[in-house]
Formats: sequence, structure tokens, C-alpha cells
Amino acid sequence: MKPLYPLALLYEGLVRFRNRLYSAGMRPVVRLKHPVISVGNLTMGGTGKTPTVIELGRILQNSGLKISVLSRGYRGKHRGGPLLVSDGQQILTNARTAGDEALVIARNLPKALVVVARDRGEGGKWLENRFAVEVHLLDDGFQHLKLHRDLNLLLIDVSNPFAGGMPPLGHLREPLEAIRRADCVILTRTERGHHYDDLIHQLRQYQPEVPFFQASQEIVSGRDLGQTLSFPIENLNGKNMIAFAGIANPSQFFSLLRRSDLRLMDTLSFPDHHEYKKADLERIKTSCREKGVDVCITTEKDAEKLEPGEFVPLRVVSSKVVFEFNDLDAVRKLMLNRVGVLT
Repeated sequence: MKPLYPLALLYEGLVRFRNRLYSAGMRPVVRLKHPVISVGNLTMGGTGKTPTVIELGRILQNSGLKISVLSRGYRGKHRGGPLLVSDGQQILTNARTAGDEALVIARNLPKALVVVARDRGEGGKWLENRFAVEVHLLDDGFQHLKLHRDLNLLLIDVSNPFAGGMPPLGHLREPLEAIRRADCVILTRTERGHHYDDLIHQLRQYQPEVPFFQASQEIVSGRDLGQTLSFPIENLNGKNMIAFAGIANPSQFFSLLRRSDLRLMDTLSFPDHHEYKKADLERIKTSCREKGVDVCITTEKDAEKLEPGEFVPLRVVSSKVVFEFNDLDAVRKLMLNRVGVLT
């Protein structure tokens, strides 16, 4: 038996006990006035939640709905009551305060209300008392059981679906039976032309009737750090560059860059939601000097925590990732039906 196995069993038992308290009605659940669509996962780390929230937000906005995004503000410095990140007109804070994910969402959904709150129910009530909103998107909400949701979307990364088990053995937040709470499963980081029948069959053992969708990610454009205008990612083809990222799964980001035919001379990984220090910047600059390059590329999340002047004379580009569903119309109908727009 693995030495950490008893600790994993203890962690699993505590999670099961907490979930049963909610399912038995022994812990209160908050209901907002307007529908809530939750986007979350079973694993710690990146499964593509942020680009998923952005794409779903665009679908809802294109359907004429006024939306809000309720974010936890992970790794942001804000403490206390709800913090308004965007009022649908302008961004009102920064990544250091609100967390990088909330800022990326606000920039990509410029007409959405975005609020950071540890208690997302409190954040939703705060918004409803002050703004016109029709649908809430709950970011990273699968385990936030204290808030009622009208549609529960579960993301599963096909490259690492079960993350090695429960902590400390792996990075699974809940036992797999939690899939039963899902109204829909979205398989992320899929590749076109690939089928995932074995994984779907395994997941259907917990929720036989749940619909499945597949989603892929693609890098479509870049933006120079500190600038607002973007350009096609193909403009960087043929240039030698270094990529760096402080996200949950940097290797997936680097793979996306290579699939876009970008020529990476080196890759540098930092911890998730990393706050860059002087030593980190020197490490990046040293790698550029050693490889003879003057262009760096990173993620939108990382770019929120960087200043252009820190890299002079290097050029730093943030890359924009888009999320594509295999059946966009079915996803749209599922959401609109559940929030009462379609009947």
C-alpha cells in the first residue's frame, strides 16, 4: 500500500461527508433571483475553465442576454465583500487585487458584469441589487454547493481526466461519483478527428444519460504587452521565440503554440497564478540572451501581471486562445432552454 493512501482515503471521506450535508439539506443553499449556469471541474488545476466561461458568455450575450460572471478571485489580494471588476463598461481594478482569471474574463467579455467574491451567492445578490442582469455564470463552481445552480456544466480534460486520484496522491477534488451532479459534461483539450468513446463509456457509469460535448482550443491572435490592438498569430511564424507561463498546465499551452507552427527555442514554467518577481524576469531575459531571441510569448493570464517596461528591449506577446465546441448550436440550446429563454 502506498504510504500516502490513508491520507487520500481521509481526504475522500471528508469530501463525501461535506457533500452529503448539502444533499441532505443540512447546509443552507442560496438561490439567486436569476438563473445560474455553473462551470467547473473535478480536478485541481487547469481544464480550460476560463476560456469556457468566455465562450459561454459570448453565446449568451449573442442571444441578447445580460450576463454576470461570479468569480472567486483566486490568488487576488482582495478580502472582504464583493468586488466589482467590470461594470459592463470599464474595468475597475487590476489582476493583483482581483486575480488574473477575473481580469481575463472581463477583458474578453467587455459588456459583462464581473464580480469577485469568496461567497459567490453574496456576490450575485450584490449585483442583482445594483444592476440589470438576466443570467449568472458561476466560474469554477462545481464544488461551490452553497449556491443553487440551474445548469451544472462539468469540464473534464481528456489529457488527464482523473489527475492521479485524491490528494495527496493526485489532484482530484472529489470522488468520481460527483459526476452525477452534472447536467452536461464537456470534454476539453480534445483534438479534431479523435474519438473518446472509452473515456465517455467510463464516465457514463456514473451518469448514464448525461450529454457529452467536445471542445478544442486554438491560439488565434497575439497582442504586444501594453497594447490593445491584436494581430493574427501567423504574423509570428518564422520568428525564434521563448514561451513562458505560470498556469496550471504550462505544457498544454506550449503544445498549442507548437501546433500553431510557432518556433519555440525554450519554454519556462512557473507555478499556477505566479506573481512574477525580479528574479523570474531575469531568468526569462537570460534564456532569451542564451538562445539569441528577442521575442517572448505568454498567456493572457500571465500578461495581466506584467508591465512592458520590465522587459525592455524584449518584445512580449500575449496569446489569445479561443474555445470551439463540436456542436455549438446544441450547447446554445441547452443553456437557453435551462434559463427559460427557449421552451
